[in-house]
Amino acid sequence: MKPLSSDTTVKELLDRYPKILQLFMDFGLLCVGCPAEAFHTLADVAREYHLDPNQLRQRIDRIIGDNKASQKG
Repeated sequence: MKPLSSDTTVKELLDRYPKILQLFMDFGLLCVGCPAEAFHTLADVAREYHLDPNQLRQRIDRIIGDNKASQKG
C-alpha cells in the first residue's frame, strides 16, 4: 500500500487498517459501506464533511501507530 496521503482512498485505508472504522463512526462519516468509498480519498472526506484534513490525518496516523505498536508487543 502506498504511504498514507490525502490521495489514499477510504477503501484502501479500511482494508489495511480496519480499526479506522471506529474513527469514521465517531465522526459520523457515512463513507463506510458507501459505494463511493472505493474512490473517495481522505481529501474528499475532509472536504465533504468540513473537517480539517491535517487533523483527520493526525487522528488516523495515531490509530495506525497504535495498531502497529500493539502488533509488535
